[in-house]
Amino acid sequence: MKKTIAIALLAIGIYSCKNTAKTNDNVILSTTEQIAQTAGMENWDAIKEVKFTFSVGKMGQTLYARNWTWNRTTGDVTLIAPPDTVRYNINKPKDTIQTSADRAFVNDIYWLIPELKFMSDKGTRIIEKTGALAPISKDSLDMFTIIYSNDGGYTPGDAYDVYYDQEHNLREWVYRQQNDTVIGMMTTFEKFETINGIKVATDHRTPDRMTRIHLTNIEFNK
Repeated sequence: MKKTIAIALLAIGIYSCKNTAKTNDNVILSTTEQIAQTAGMENWDAIKEVKFTFSVGKMGQTLYARNWTWNRTTGDVTLIAPPDTVRYNINKPKDTIQTSADRAFVNDIYWLIPELKFMSDKGTRIIEKTGALAPISKDSLDMFTIIYSNDGGYTPGDAYDVYYDQEHNLREWVYRQQNDTVIGMMTTFEKFETINGIKVATDHRTPDRMTRIHLTNIEFNK
């Protein structure tokens, strides 16, 4: 493993929500549970290994790509970002290089399966709104803002505005550092694919369509 590795992060956030609905069995589901259900997250427990490539492009050119393998049983993670390879365990102490890799992994896995993170992240404050004006499409969509606490994690105090449609598919999101009113980044959710029962948005675009966050080589192995 090399002594240095370039880790460029595109921050996004995750959360839990309060709006509810009932299933056919009269089980009450929160908004995040409905979103997760739409994404097929009932299949998540059966997934033992996750592989994917996270890449960022600008004006049709790939700026960088990170290839990930995550063993959910052991917690082992491998990052291949040529010419570097980093291996670590998410449950064990990490050196500086491994910590940088873990920051990138947390970022990239959010882009891959945000619906799961909505269910699992702690220390967030939620503000919900119906019929909000989505900043990119200008559609009227339901949304919620997630604000992280100032303690712990890689993005303390940051906020994220997430827009979803009536079928509980994610459509857009906005990142705001330290809950500032200034928008740090916003992208779409596009080109959904279902892989081993889990629905993933494989493409994200900025409003000018010039910057692209792309997810490829996705495997959810049982």
